[in-house]
This record gives sequence, structure tokens and C-alpha cells, in this order.
Amino acid sequence: MNRHSILFRISLFFVIALLAMTGLFKVMYDHEFTSVRENLRVHYHHVAMSVMRWRFGGESKEQLLHALKKDNIQIISDPELYEDVITEEKFDTVYCAKGEFDIFEKDGYRYIIAPSSVGEMLFKDLKTEPVHVYYVWWLYFGFVVVLFALFLSIAISIYPLKHLQTQIRRFGEGEMDLDLASTRKDEIAEVSNEFDKALNKIQGMMNSRAIFLRNITHELKTPVTKGKLSLEFLEPSRTKEILSDVFVRLNLLMREFLQIENVTSCDCYIDKKSYHLADILDNATDLLFLDPGSIEHNLSGQSIEADFDLMSIVFKNLIDNGIKYSNDGKIFLRFEDDRLAFCSYGEAMKNPLEYYIQPFTKCDMNVEDSFGLGLYIIYYILVKHGFSLSYEYNDGLNSFIIELKKTV
Repeated sequence: MNRHSILFRISLFFVIALLAMTGLFKVMYDHEFTSVRENLRVHYHHVAMSVMRWRFGGESKEQLLHALKKDNIQIISDPELYEDVITEEKFDTVYCAKGEFDIFEKDGYRYIIAPSSVGEMLFKDLKTEPVHVYYVWWLYFGFVVVLFALFLSIAISIYPLKHLQTQIRRFGEGEMDLDLASTRKDEIAEVSNEFDKALNKIQGMMNSRAIFLRNITHELKTPVTKGKLSLEFLEPSRTKEILSDVFVRLNLLMREFLQIENVTSCDCYIDKKSYHLADILDNATDLLFLDPGSIEHNLSGQSIEADFDLMSIVFKNLIDNGIKYSNDGKIFLRFEDDRLAFCSYGEAMKNPLEYYIQPFTKCDMNVEDSFGLGLYIIYYILVKHGFSLSYEYNDGLNSFIIELKKTV
């Protein structure tokens, strides 16, 4: 259990409370037991004093019997019982002026053995009451039951927090079909209901954004297609070249918009399975219409848990960027210690990586078929997978490195 969790702290509080309560009831039990024993000692000391007054004080036998009767004590003249009693474990001892009166228990009665100075006399307590204060432990058991019930009630009350945490994690991973509404009346239910309202609002906004992107790209496709067809009927001229470039860039922009919409849409679910890196690389080169053998790499049987299509987009964009911004139009891959590096020779980036992973920011080199969305898409997909992206530059070598160890 996490020692920083609320449940751990509540459990620790109840454990300390239980230990403290156990100690308190133990002290109470000892006190009650001692109190009962002291009352018995006073009673039997009174009996011992009556015997001593008869034996050494000059009182008559009738006076002794009368005093013993008041204390519910009977003289027993049974040698065999006397021998049986003294073999029992001693219950207590009462000290009187000229001797010690030993107290034994047998068959539910207490017996008093007079000291040798008085003679072999056996006294029986006719009104023997057991010495126990078990009611203290019954009371303790009742408190334990109440304490446990209270702990169970609190634990059940905060259990929805675990469910809420799971749902929030699923939301962070891209799932939007979540129901966080609660019919409970406590504060946790209020938090769940407010989060459910926020989730519905976010889902509505993301759906609106997705619909907007799909509609705008759909509406743009028709005029762009018509414009490209119309260009074929124009005579070659500078104007035709400019319009052709405009339509090409519009087509590229729509393609990247659709790619962003697909990757960042609310219904984008990461379907993670185990795939070989070499297979993902082959698929990426197919998307770029490149010969797989044209890219140098040291990939063999390494595999990762990832969404095949989305990770193919990452590879495709990194390879495409590496080729575009390289001096020789080449890129090679190196895998080592869970780090996959996409390397190419060229100029170093003038700004930190954090600058380029923002949408519509690109390298300073004049590359026309780019809108600065490639690294943004790469970064977003890697975050969804729990991977990270870093950049290094050494001796003219640009390296974009995917850290395949989980960062979350």
C-alpha cells in the first residue's frame, strides 16, 4: 500500500487507535481485577480476625460461629477434603496477626486453611462468587466492532476515489466514452459529477473541432481538385506555375490537417501490441514510397508495445524530416539501450526541440513541402504511448532519439 495514500493514513490512524484502546482496556481490566481481589482480601481478613479473636482473644465458640455465619463461612470437619484442598493451587493469602490464612478454590467454592498456630481447621465460603471482570473485555469487543465498522464505512466511502483515478487515467490515454456520474451524496460524488460535466463539455468541444476539421478539408478538396484540373487547360506560363504551387501546398496542408485530426481526435484509441521495429520501419518506407533497403539501420529482432499505424506515422515523419534537412539526402537508424536514433548529417537546429514540437514551427532551412506539423504529430503520438523524444547534435550529425522506456 502506498504510504502517502489517504487509505494508508486512515488505516494507520485506526491501528494506532486500536492499540491505544487495547492498552486502555488492559489497564481498566487490571484495575477492576485488583479492586475485586482487594475486596475479597478485606472480607477474608475479617474472617481471619474472628478466628484469631476466638483462638487467642478469649471469645467463645458460639461467638465465633455467629461471626462466621454473618460472613457466610462454615467450619468443615472433613480430613479428606482438607487434604484435597491443600493440593489445589493457592488462590490468595491473607495475613493476620499471628499467622497466614491460605485461600484455595475447589469445585466452585473457596476454602480457607487456618495457620498451624490455630490448628488444622478448614473454612468454606458458602457464598463464593467467581472473581472475573470479563465484562471489561465484552465492552472492549463492542468498541472494536464499532471501530471496525467505522473504518469499513470510511474505506467504502473513499473507494470511489480509486474508480475516479482509473477513469481519469483512461481519459488521459484518450478514451472519451466514460461515465463518471454518481448518485451518492458525499464530497467524492460531487467531485465525480463535476468531472463528468467537464468531460462532457470537453467531449463536445473535441467533437466540434473534429467535425470542423473534417468539413473544412472536405469543402477545400472540391475547389482544389477543380483548380488542378482547370490548370491543365491553361497554356504554360508563370501564372500557371504559381497556381500549381499554391494548389500543391493546399493539398499538402489538407493532408497534414487530416493526419493531425486522426491522431489527436477524441476517438483515437491506442491499440498496443508487440511489433518488431523492423516491420514498423518497412511500413513507414512504404508510406514514403521508398525502397526499404535504402535506409541503413541495425534493427533485427527488437520489438516494442505500440500502435502499429501510429508508430508508422512517427517513423515516416522522422525519416521524411531527416531526408529533407540532410546534406546528402540520407538517413540511418541506430538502436541501443532502448533508444532509437534517427540520424542524418546536416545543420544543427537553431532552437531547442521544445520550440519545434509546437504546431506550425519548422526548421530554418527553406523546405517548401512542410508546414511545421511533423514534429508536433510525432511528439503527440509518443506522449500517448508513454515514450519521449529528444534531440542531439554532434559533429554535424543530427539525431532525433525516441526513448522507448516508459516515462509514465
